[in-house]
Amino acid sequence: MQDEGIKKDKIRSILTPDVQVCGRCREQYKEEASCSACGTNMLNPSYNGMVYECPLCGELYCEACWNNMEPGVEHGHESEPKPEKKGLFNK
Repeated sequence: MQDEGIKKDKIRSILTPDVQVCGRCREQYKEEASCSACGTNMLNPSYNGMVYECPLCGELYCEACWNNMEPGVEHGHESEPKPEKKGLFNK
């Protein structure tokens, strides 16, 4: 478990536009380095935007998805749909 945490921290530290990794590592760490909303692999050399991390859940997001989020709305890790609340006068 500790090795997994170190690996994730190392991946986060290299998710910058000026650091490149080999193709084998891009594929190997694709899941850890992909946007939680759209799935963009942010280790790809073609990705040159910023990488954002939610301070509460730790999920990573590409710049486009982060900028399109509404404040306070969860993206990428939605839970089951909540049942519709019915008031006293709704049938």
